Amino acid sequence: MFKLPFLHKGDTVGLIACSDGIKHEDKPKIDRLIAIFKDWGLKIDIATTIYRREGFFSGPATERARELNRLFEDRDIKAIFDVSGGDAANHILDQLDFDMIKENAKPFFGLSDLSVILNSLYSMSGLETYHYYIMNLVRENGDRQQKDLYSSLFQGNNDLFDFGYHWLRGSNIRGKVIGGNLRCSLKLAGTKYFPNYRERVILLESLSGRANRLTSLITQWYHLGVFHECAGIILGTFTELEEHNEFPIIKDYVLELTEHIGVPIVKTDEIGHNPDSKAIAIGKEVIL
Repeated sequence: MFKLPFLHKGDTVGLIACSDGIKHEDKPKIDRLIAIFKDWGLKIDIATTIYRREGFFSGPATERARELNRLFEDRDIKAIFDVSGGDAANHILDQLDFDMIKENAKPFFGLSDLSVILNSLYSMSGLETYHYYIMNLVRENGDRQQKDLYSSLFQGNNDLFDFGYHWLRGSNIRGKVIGGNLRCSLKLAGTKYFPNYRERVILLESLSGRANRLTSLITQWYHLGVFHECAGIILGTFTELEEHNEFPIIKDYVLELTEHIGVPIVKTDEIGHNPDSKAIAIGKEVIL
């Protein structure tokens, strides 16, 4: 849907926090991100819902939804970047104007709990969205992330989207990608926002969780029938799990669970929550 490059000097981009608000002590990171965008010649429209007010939230669900609708409706805004994560993204779903969003399609970037928004925008508006954390630009590998993002979004190269992988089963995967964060994507199960998974490629990754929790969540995906009808599975990074050297447990469990299905599976260390993570488009065909 969106052909690279889709950003140019002089364009305006939106910043928003649809999930939990940003802590005020992290404002210097947001300021650094804004400075990078300005160095690239971008203008920034900052939503009113960025920082925490009371508790975890940057504002009530109605305001967060209204701000996201506004950023989509404004035709001067060429892309929207969500800087948040947490648990609150699904609060706003029933207040989003998906018909208007479809008419004003533009790239939306988010990660973690924003898997809820990424998949809903795809399922309800047909939008390709981007599983990527824009705050990577100001994390440990920020210099490389800035180079790759600029190369792709401003110059039309594929640096931000080229990721390495190895096969756990099979040798060919082709289909449109859905999913993202293992836990958060499951919030959509049983709702009208859950994307069609037939002949789709399922991306699963996670920041937190040890083997006991993640095998339980993977089993829920299995019980939904997703693995029986999908075109393939991409296992991304599982940050806490891999810090405890427990990925072999997950790998063996997924292979055993799907043995009778024979679904092809790849593992990548370059999609997920890690600072060196690449981007992948939800709703866009991938060929591996």
